[in-house]
Amino acid sequence: MEIHKEDFVASLPMLQKAIAECDFVAMDTEFTGLAAPANNPKFADSIETRYFKASISAANFLVTQLGICTFTWSDDIGGYEARPFNFPCFPSSSDTSKAAGERFFKCQSSSLEFLLNNGFDFNSWIRHGIPYLTHPEEDAFVAARTEKPSNLIPVDDRNREFIETTIANIKEWMESSTEPTLTVSAPNSFFRRLVHQVLQTDFNNEFYAVTNGFARTMTVQRLTDEVRQQQEDAKVVKPPSLNLRRVLDMISSAGKPLIGHNCFLDLMQIYQQFMWDLPLDLEDWKESLTNEWKVIIDTKHLASHPLINPLLFTTGLEGVSERVQNVPFTTVGPKIVMAEGFSRYLAESADDGVPEGEDAAAQEGTKNKQNDAKFHEAGYDAFITGRAFLRFAGFILKERERISAEEEEERAIKKRKLDDEADDNAFANALSAIQNESGVISQDATEANRTVKEQEQEQEKGNEENDEEEDGEVQETPMEKLAALEKRKRVITYNPTDDILESEELKSYYNQLHMMRSEIPFMNLMGPEPEPEEKPYHYMLRNIPEGFQQSMLFQLFDSFNPYRFTKVDATSAWIQLSTFPRPVEGEEPSRESYEPTPPPLGRLGEEFVKPHYVGDSDTAVRGRKAGVIAEAANIEVLSWRSYYEERKKLERQNRELVRQQRQQELQQHHNGRYQKRPIRGLDSRQTGLPGRRSLESVLPEQDTTAGIKRKHDEVENDTTT
Repeated sequence: MEIHKEDFVASLPMLQKAIAECDFVAMDTEFTGLAAPANNPKFADSIETRYFKASISAANFLVTQLGICTFTWSDDIGGYEARPFNFPCFPSSSDTSKAAGERFFKCQSSSLEFLLNNGFDFNSWIRHGIPYLTHPEEDAFVAARTEKPSNLIPVDDRNREFIETTIANIKEWMESSTEPTLTVSAPNSFFRRLVHQVLQTDFNNEFYAVTNGFARTMTVQRLTDEVRQQQEDAKVVKPPSLNLRRVLDMISSAGKPLIGHNCFLDLMQIYQQFMWDLPLDLEDWKESLTNEWKVIIDTKHLASHPLINPLLFTTGLEGVSERVQNVPFTTVGPKIVMAEGFSRYLAESADDGVPEGEDAAAQEGTKNKQNDAKFHEAGYDAFITGRAFLRFAGFILKERERISAEEEEERAIKKRKLDDEADDNAFANALSAIQNESGVISQDATEANRTVKEQEQEQEKGNEENDEEEDGEVQETPMEKLAALEKRKRVITYNPTDDILESEELKSYYNQLHMMRSEIPFMNLMGPEPEPEEKPYHYMLRNIPEGFQQSMLFQLFDSFNPYRFTKVDATSAWIQLSTFPRPVEGEEPSRESYEPTPPPLGRLGEEFVKPHYVGDSDTAVRGRKAGVIAEAANIEVLSWRSYYEERKKLERQNRELVRQQRQQELQQHHNGRYQKRPIRGLDSRQTGLPGRRSLESVLPEQDTTAGIKRKHDEVENDTTT
């Protein structure tokens, strides 16, 4: 269901009901841009640097659509009812809140092209987009209308006689007249203002006056308690109802879990554009965000679960959406259907089936057309995000249930086997005791012993056959595979909400946001960030002569068995040492790893480099051919840990510098929200040492970059991330 600004206020009760009654809320957003080139995330960025870069982008770009989808369990259908809402949002153009909600923002050409190619209507966005105010803007809106200046008309020769006459008439009426009202002259709006001013200043608002239409008079009467209360109520300025943030406030007040896919940027934009100005410190943002929404679930992070990840071909939203509509996810449920009245994405609701009386082939054609136009509409993406979460969670719960049942069955089988063996041993021992007492070995006893031994041999043979099956020597037949699949098909027909929210296994993935292309896989909203994996055989090379070729580096570090070099910039690169010995010519390569010899740390120096380019030795000849020159002596080698610690220190210094700059701007613009305007951060020239491209926080005056894809289309080669 798409809601425009013309329908928003009337739709608030429906939205309130849908959110209050639901079990989960999924969300998604669309933007006018993602990042300027220097704000693009780098693999080596710390989480703090990611946040810093994203905060610059969130202040510069605009949210064009907000989508939410509520999922409510229904006992009648034995599944969840989905109610997706799509809200185009555009800074206020209403007369009442224009000054408070106006924005100055940037656009990224590739992002606008992307929106256009996916059917986004820019005219409709501006014309029907719902305005919004942040909390500070709303407070400023109310304060500006509450604290009205008095604007009293000064008494002078032009109005003194009218004022004195009006005061005298009112006093005479108060003292001697029995009439409940008094009519006074007020020929135009100026004199009507004077009458109100007289009642306010000379009679302490004990009376009020009503204009008598075209009669050019006003009726003065005593202020009753009822009228006084009406006037007091009228003085209370209420925030504008036409504010999209009210939807987010409803979700927060209802305490519903919030679900997104790869939603770090979504949450940053939502916080900055609709809620508050982003804090300068990451920990402050985490605390504030989790105060708004207690449980935040990122399905891209959940996709890394060991039971889920092997089943996915990609963790992009479109790929995930397609995958969860097939086995094994559809074999466990839970069932998800579109609620009545939410037909915008009905063709995509795979659990709905074909509506009665509708041709199946015709519906399939309509479904394909609608699907092409629905991806990257925020409301639809919110729906498929929530569906993916419920399918992931349902599969994990049922798969753990199946694994536990199989383990319990295996334990029971082992126990029965041990009990049987104990019974056989007890029988044999008892029989032997009887035989010893009588001193006679009867033929029956001999037969009994032989029977026990034969049973043991048959049991061992059966175990060997089972082992052969487990080793793959006995293959399952198609019928057995089908039976196994049906055994696993345990569709969830009860309300699993409590299980999903209380499962310790699932909770370990909540309040953690996936970090795209990062050595730190996720941001922990409830605690410290995980440390990046130690890389003991990686070394940073700095101060490499410009224009270097990898052949020169391979020549210089040949004795350390380099595996590969990764260029960082014009004067720096990473070296990774191989943990497998070099193959000897004519021999099979060794598969046993070994501890490589580390290169010398610090500056290489002339003594290390000269043999690679001076003289007639084979090493010198190969070195000159590879491009080794005297300046290579200045190459500096750092361990991964030293580089990581140095980088963290430099990032802290850069962030502190920008924090000081922003605080100065806040002091200069204390009467307005400077974040409405595009923020410029540090110039790249202020960012320190070579090999620090990932630390360049912002590029001034660079607003666009070609070829940047939307976050949901960024498909990582390694699906484990």
